[in-house]
Amino acid sequence: MRILQAPMDEIRAHGAEGYPHEICGIMLGPRGEGTVTEVRRARNIVVERARDRYEIDPRDHIRIQREADAAGLDMVGYYHSHPDHPAQASRFDTERAWAGYVYLIVAVHDGKPVDANAFVADQDGGPFRSETLEIA
Repeated sequence: MRILQAPMDEIRAHGAEGYPHEICGIMLGPRGEGTVTEVRRARNIVVERARDRYEIDPRDHIRIQREADAAGLDMVGYYHSHPDHPAQASRFDTERAWAGYVYLIVAVHDGKPVDANAFVADQDGGPFRSETLEIA
């Protein structure tokens, strides 16, 4: 997965701002290129387990999809943070994955982003496989 520096910085900043809770959002890019050029923040609607779970608000998901369509952009994938945990996909993350999208996880320790990894699933519900993360 290729992501430009500015959207990667935005994801890291979002993770730091949301700490100690998981944050989430959607990664966008030009149609057919697979490169992330923009990100959109979304609300995490999980309340009771917000430190280790996320679910994108469906209204945000629909709004962001409409904005992407209007701008001629693809939804490349999704991002979220792991507060005080490694940037590795959990079982919960994997079971909720959709094929055809990249999932980026940023580890945030003590309020500071420390690592990021990307994953893809070849079928809905996983399993995930690591995807090379290129920051351009």
